[in-house]
Amino acid sequence: MTADTWPKKAETQYFALAGYAEMRQSVLARMLQRYVTVTDLYGKLICEVTLILGQSKPETTVITSHQSPNVQLDITLRDLMADTFDILFEARALILKGKLEIAYPLARRAYESLSLMDACYLDPKLAKRWMSGKEVVLNKDVRSTLGKHLFGELEEKTRALHKFFTDFSHPNRKMMAQRCLGNGNEFVLGAVGIPSLALLADYALKTLDLWFWFAALVSWIYLPVISEANPIFKEGYDEATTTAKEVASFLVEQFNLTLRQEKAQQIRDRSHGR
Repeated sequence: MTADTWPKKAETQYFALAGYAEMRQSVLARMLQRYVTVTDLYGKLICEVTLILGQSKPETTVITSHQSPNVQLDITLRDLMADTFDILFEARALILKGKLEIAYPLARRAYESLSLMDACYLDPKLAKRWMSGKEVVLNKDVRSTLGKHLFGELEEKTRALHKFFTDFSHPNRKMMAQRCLGNGNEFVLGAVGIPSLALLADYALKTLDLWFWFAALVSWIYLPVISEANPIFKEGYDEATTTAKEVASFLVEQFNLTLRQEKAQQIRDRSHGR
């Protein structure tokens, strides 16, 4: 191969990256159709709440458990709601391309924004600190606040979730795919590599849990204004919740199945010296 051939070959592969992603997405979207369906249900619910809030100014909106509008708290919650949605929405696009190593940091960010949103609702003093630009420490302030309230989360659970997302947001041998570049594979960038189906199911399950928590929190916080604007909103929410529980059970089954299959394949590979 001559020297001028390499740039031409590289250019061809570079411009093919988007096509590889589309092909991978078409396959994984079919495999994860139930996950796509339920996250669409949740996504449309959040969009509906956003449209309703867009017609309701913070100084006129009464939040559940409050007697009158709390403008500073409401602005904080609206911003964090939008941030959480945008990140979860983009993270799903990455999972459907099999790019879990990029999607996990986004999931961590979504978890942190969602946790902060919940904590600010439960303790408006945190929202005041947040709006003033002061630091709100996730591992201390947020976790402690969530652990103290009925509508929060146990500290053991939030600690485990944070550790999970943190571990997988950094270079990790268990998570990072082995590309085998030059050892059976000539080009391994983008969506060329086949992702672990076990990790795929696990990631879908973890993010579905975030959608479940997210929709429940948003629906509860803004229940007064939502109910007034759309009295049948709860029907759509109940449908999404029921579907989410069914899909979660399905993903658990898929995770256990694919994990056993991948471990068996690893044992076979080692026995053949691969």
